[in-house]
Amino acid sequence: MLYFIKQLVKPVLKRKGFSLILAYMLLLALSSFSITLVEPKESALTHLGQALWWSIVTSTTVGYGDIYPASPLGKAIAVCLPMFMGIGLGAAFITHVASSIIERRDKKMHGEETYHNKNHIVLVGATDETQYLMEQILEDENWSNREIVLAANIKRHPLPENPDIFFIKGRPDTKETLEKANISQAANVIIHTGNDEENLFALVNTLKLKNEACNVTVHCHSSSSLDTFSSVPGNFEIIMQMTAEVMVQAMQDKVHIPLQVLLQNNDDQEIYYIVLPELAHDLTWWELHDYLKNKYDYLSFAIKFTDDSILVNPSQATPVKKGCGIWLIAEQRPVDILWPA
Repeated sequence: MLYFIKQLVKPVLKRKGFSLILAYMLLLALSSFSITLVEPKESALTHLGQALWWSIVTSTTVGYGDIYPASPLGKAIAVCLPMFMGIGLGAAFITHVASSIIERRDKKMHGEETYHNKNHIVLVGATDETQYLMEQILEDENWSNREIVLAANIKRHPLPENPDIFFIKGRPDTKETLEKANISQAANVIIHTGNDEENLFALVNTLKLKNEACNVTVHCHSSSSLDTFSSVPGNFEIIMQMTAEVMVQAMQDKVHIPLQVLLQNNDDQEIYYIVLPELAHDLTWWELHDYLKNKYDYLSFAIKFTDDSILVNPSQATPVKKGCGIWLIAEQRPVDILWPA
């Protein structure tokens, strides 16, 4: 039985906080029981409940004075046990709590803790735009209720005051770092280390560790690396160089997919820019858009006015005239266009 009790208490004693609490409880029990033995019968301290109350009040330096020892031996017990030892244990416990809070904050600041929640967004790697990217995610109403875990090999937490951002320090392309980020329970993963080689290794390890429902987006910096990323087996999305706003929108609206097709410069999907010549009469945007689509199968989507202002998807009634530039999608560069008479 003694061995069994010892095994139960042993792990508790290894923790300093629990050891201090246990020592304080033993001190209260010892001082309370001792004072009941030495005080005269007419004293309230002969009752164990009152003695416990007195021990707590005295050891915490509250000192109400409603109950106090009358005998010399009782006073000696009060000085030795609840006063000196109680104050010492109390100070030690407060110091331990304060140091624990500081230590935990320090670990959070330097990314030494492991993330245990789920349905979070993991950002693998850090670049100059990482902080802005996290701010964009938190501002997006579709992702504002998700916690962000940044797994990156940087010195300290970039936004320590934000409770929705958790930092894991380590090489972002290793399994150890990804496991500390609890990537197996993540809802979304964005890989953008700033280097295609690191992105590739991080992608391979992420695909091994993630759950089936997790959406993975990897940032491809060079078009020459696109074939390598595409050859990796698994369910993930590849995005080319994009702004933080587009990366966030890519998680929800998949805008990177058509943009990626256009960036690949396929023969049948290219963007061209043409400047309007002198027209026989003024046209509206929709008249010109409809004419180019019906006659040449060109898809116009943006216009640059003569004052250099740019409008994407302009309204149908927007007037167009000589000198305006038009962006359109075509199979080959538009030449020899017969403008409407």
